[in-house]
Amino acid sequence: MLMALQPLLITTLGYSYVQAALLPVMHSLISSLLQPVFGSLADKRGFRVSVAVSILLSGCGIAVLGLLSNHYLAMLGCVAIASVGAATFHPGALCKVASIAVLSNRGRLTSFFIVGGNLGHALGPILAGIVITAGGLSAITWLLIPAVIGALLLLIRPIPDTCPVAARQAESDGEENWKPVILLFTGSTLRSWVTVGTMTFLPTYLVLNGYPLLEATFFISSMLLAGVVGQLAGGYFSDRVGRKPVVIATTLCSIPAFAAILLTNDALQIFAILCFGFFLWASFSVTIAMAHELMPSKIGLISGLFMGIAMGAGGLGVSVSSAIADQFGLTATLSVFPFLILLAALLFSAVGYPRRLS
Repeated sequence: MLMALQPLLITTLGYSYVQAALLPVMHSLISSLLQPVFGSLADKRGFRVSVAVSILLSGCGIAVLGLLSNHYLAMLGCVAIASVGAATFHPGALCKVASIAVLSNRGRLTSFFIVGGNLGHALGPILAGIVITAGGLSAITWLLIPAVIGALLLLIRPIPDTCPVAARQAESDGEENWKPVILLFTGSTLRSWVTVGTMTFLPTYLVLNGYPLLEATFFISSMLLAGVVGQLAGGYFSDRVGRKPVVIATTLCSIPAFAAILLTNDALQIFAILCFGFFLWASFSVTIAMAHELMPSKIGLISGLFMGIAMGAGGLGVSVSSAIADQFGLTATLSVFPFLILLAALLFSAVGYPRRLS
C-alpha cells in the first residue's frame, strides 16, 4: 500500500521524494528491528500480542492515512502504528504455526504461512491502485473493512499456541545450539539480498533489453507466482526427503537459472525467470522450519530474526548493489547475484542439522 501511494504523494500532494520514501522506509525499519524484540519477549516472558490485534493495528494505521494526507507528522505516526502491528504479527503467528505443526508437516504448514504473506505483497499494490483510482486517497479508509473482518475471523477461530511447552521440553533436552542457526540466518540474509535486488533491478534490465514496461512487470509478477509454487513444493518435499537437502538443492539450482536470465533472450529468458523464481523461493519457508526445530525454545525470537532482520538486512544489501550499478552498470550488479547465491548455498550446507530432523 505504501509503495503504491508514492506517485500520489509526490505528484498530487506535493511531498518531496524524501518525504514520500520515508513512509515505507520507516515501516520497514521499525517492523524489522522490533520483530526479534517482541519474539524474545514471547519466548522469555510469555508476552504475546494477539494476531487479531496485530491485524487491526496494521490495517487501521494504513487506512487512517486517507484522512491525514495533509498532516505529514500524523502520517508518520500512523505508519509507526502499522509497523508495530507488523512487528507483533510475525512472531505471534509463527508461534501458532509451530504449535500446530509436527515433524511430518512442519515444512508444508510453514510454507502455507509464508505463501499467504507473499500473495498479500503481490496483491497489495493492485488493491491500492484500484481503491485510489476509484475514490482517491480518502478511499483508503475503506480498507478498515478487510482489517476488521480478518481480526474477527482470528478471534472466532483462535489457534492456541504451545510455545511455552516446547520451551520447557527444549530446556530439559539441552540440545539447542546457536551456530547452525547463525549459518542459516546469514545464508537467508544473502538470499534476501538477491530476492529484493532481483525485484528491484530486473524490470529495468528487461526494459533496457527491449521489453515494454508492461511486459517486464508481468514477467516479475510471473516470477513471484512461480516462487509461490516453489515454496509450496519446497515445504512439501522437505517433509518427505529432508529439509537440508531441499534447501541446498533448490538454492544451487537457482544459480544456473539466474545465469540463463542474463545469457538468453525471448522464450528461454522467460523460462529462466520462472525457474529462478521457483527454485530460489523454494527454500525460504524450509529454512525457517529448520531454525524452529533447532531452537524450539526460541520460536518467537527466531521468527523475528528471519522475518524481520534477515529481510531488512537483505534490503540494505540492495543499496550496495545500487552503488555497483551506478559505478559499473546494471549488468555488473546482476552478475554478482549468482555468487551471493552460491555463498548462501555453502552456508546452508555447513549447517549442522541432525539426521533425525532431516
